[in-house]
Amino acid sequence: MVSALLSALALVAPCDCAGCGAPDVELCPECRARLSRTPTVSELPDGTPMVSALVYEGVVRDVVLAFKQGGRYRLAGPLGSALQAALEVVAGLGRGDSPVVSDGSGVSGAPRSIAVLAVPSSRAGLRRRGYDPVALLVRAAHGVCAQPALTIRGRSGSQKSRSRVERLAARAGTIRCSDYWAGRPVVIVDDVATSGATLAEAVRAAREARAIVVAACCVAATPLVSAKAP
Repeated sequence: MVSALLSALALVAPCDCAGCGAPDVELCPECRARLSRTPTVSELPDGTPMVSALVYEGVVRDVVLAFKQGGRYRLAGPLGSALQAALEVVAGLGRGDSPVVSDGSGVSGAPRSIAVLAVPSSRAGLRRRGYDPVALLVRAAHGVCAQPALTIRGRSGSQKSRSRVERLAARAGTIRCSDYWAGRPVVIVDDVATSGATLAEAVRAAREARAIVVAACCVAATPLVSAKAP
């Protein structure tokens, strides 16, 4: 039924597969299957557990870029499903045992509900895209709602040509977290982790606000960052 609906949609809004370019389909079955992988657990530079749903390369990279830069926001559905799998692993970390499913307001199964705090887009990025990709992904993750907690308060400039150490230094002090989350368990969510600098800064801000950071989480991480922790 889903395949038939997508085919019908292609007639009125034709597009090519975001992963391989196959005609008249938003995401072909083969590329969709590549978004269904077992999440991996690694670590941010400060030792915080980081759960990544996918490895940011190949088809995954193409789909994420089509979603973030190509205006293809309907890809939030399959990417959100991948994020949900990662959030279930985070819930397991919060419990100290096996992963559990999410409820409608956060990640359930921990001793207390783990609030989902999304890394926000910059004002320039929001104006350019017209939507916040991380917030959209979190909403697409089977009803999980991101809480308005993190704000950007400075500019770090382009990170593309910087080393990991330089990216960490450039991000320092650029994110603020509301004190409302003091004493509460939270998970910090971003779309892509290339060096881990943005997630590390968001974690620092949350801990400065005395929130209890269970883990960081992302839809996709580069091979180096997503390498499984020992």
